[in-house]
Amino acid sequence: MLADIVKPVTTGFRLLFSETKWVFIRGFRRWEIRQMEKRLAEEYQNLGKSFAESQAKGEAFDPKTSDNDLTLKQVAFLREELAHLEKDLEATRTEYIRGRSGEGK
Repeated sequence: MLADIVKPVTTGFRLLFSETKWVFIRGFRRWEIRQMEKRLAEEYQNLGKSFAESQAKGEAFDPKTSDNDLTLKQVAFLREELAHLEKDLEATRTEYIRGRSGEGK
């Protein structure tokens, strides 16, 4: 009888702990994603500056120059990494919910 009374309380504390842990994990992951988004914006800005400089000089913009090529590769990498982190965050949340509901056991 006492076990029947205590079980919902312990389940509630487990749920509370699990959600608190998830809030911290999500917060740190979102911070990491925001940092990458800032870096991506900087790379786009660098690419824009390079384009503006070539236009000011009256030259055609050449994406194959070493600086532009490196910037374009960095942009592609950051976009892929951001997509991966977003997908990973969603998968982690699904895993947390599945583990809590007993499906993962």
